[in-house]
Amino acid sequence: MKFAAKSLLLLQILILSIFNHLPSYACTAFMASDSGSVLVGNNEDNKFPHTRMWFIPEKNGQNGRVIFGYDNWMPQGGMNDQGLFIDCFATPKLERKPSKKKLIFRNNFLDTIMAECSSVEEVIELTKQYNLEFMLEFQFLIVDKTGDSAIIERDHTIRKKNSYQVVTNFYQSKVVYKDYPCEWYKGGCLRYQIAEKMLKNRRTVSVENFRDILKATHQNTLGTRTLYSNIYDLKNGLIYVYYLHNFDNEVVVNLKEELKKGSHYYKIPSLFGKKLKYSWKEYVHRSPDFRISYPESYRVLKPKLNEVFKAKHPAGMLSLSVSIDDKPQDITMKDIGVKFYLPELKKSGTHVIISSNIQSKLSDGTIANEVQFDWVTKDNWPVKTLVLSTFRDDKLIYAAVSSLADPSFLKEYLYSLRFDLKTY
Repeated sequence: MKFAAKSLLLLQILILSIFNHLPSYACTAFMASDSGSVLVGNNEDNKFPHTRMWFIPEKNGQNGRVIFGYDNWMPQGGMNDQGLFIDCFATPKLERKPSKKKLIFRNNFLDTIMAECSSVEEVIELTKQYNLEFMLEFQFLIVDKTGDSAIIERDHTIRKKNSYQVVTNFYQSKVVYKDYPCEWYKGGCLRYQIAEKMLKNRRTVSVENFRDILKATHQNTLGTRTLYSNIYDLKNGLIYVYYLHNFDNEVVVNLKEELKKGSHYYKIPSLFGKKLKYSWKEYVHRSPDFRISYPESYRVLKPKLNEVFKAKHPAGMLSLSVSIDDKPQDITMKDIGVKFYLPELKKSGTHVIISSNIQSKLSDGTIANEVQFDWVTKDNWPVKTLVLSTFRDDKLIYAAVSSLADPSFLKEYLYSLRFDLKTY
């Protein structure tokens, strides 16, 4: 089983390389309420343009919800049909504080909150039960339709004290009173101060007022820009969407009506008449001969151990790799997940299960096996790893994607693997 240990060690390294170096981009959010309205404004700042929003209808007692993010399908924020909003914000890295006394999230925490919770109090009670060790470099804001809100850092919960609350990219629990609201050099301080001042001076809680604040706090630099902006009307289930900080062009999303359509998604640029096409590249390997496609925007990394290719999504939280090793003896293709990968993966993580294991074919007819592992890393990230394996003569070739989200959306990358190189 020498190879199995080597292979699963590689998977562990793959996971750690994704989640220990998450990209840090600035974002701004704020909420305010009065007797008639509860609104939340949000600017999503990044440099990767392929943004999406997807809808998950109510099912098996879980709330229906809309989620905003990128084409790695990792939730950045959203709202559910109970009028609960949540969004995450990058922060400076904290020291690790392991805790073995609390439960471990086995699914994506943000989606779990949206699926199971209806109020700020419910979110706070839920998070108290779980180990939040994975929250080393981010915090999140939660708001419900009653006007309650809170910022949840890993170690502190900051409740709303006024009729509004603002969050950017620093820990408010670590700011001393004399430096309030934040030290001038801290990331997000200026945006925080602008938003807070405008909220203090507002006359009403209105879409127009929130649009002005989003415009005043948007970013447009070489390093990052505001890709999309939202105004959430939590009482009425409406979302006002803006693209590339153009606040004169508005799309209004009715969550209730969209959920009636079933599971579906939109590419945010397409809502505004923009078509962003992917440029694809191919990695070509010789002896054994094969090729696999990947988006040109992915960052190609240096392979390790038995990897021959590795690429990382530019927004993080997703990686694609291809590896080669000797064909294992006495293990058939259909048993490779159970007998080959699973025992070693259990040594690298916890709560390891095989959620699917099917025989399949590549587009060129090559017989393959597709297996998905759901597991939790030693850093308590709930991870899903999809592995596509096939034998070629005396070699085992496998491609893997690992993500915090559902990797089934990413099968097209794995299934671009093919052994027909006649065009080369």
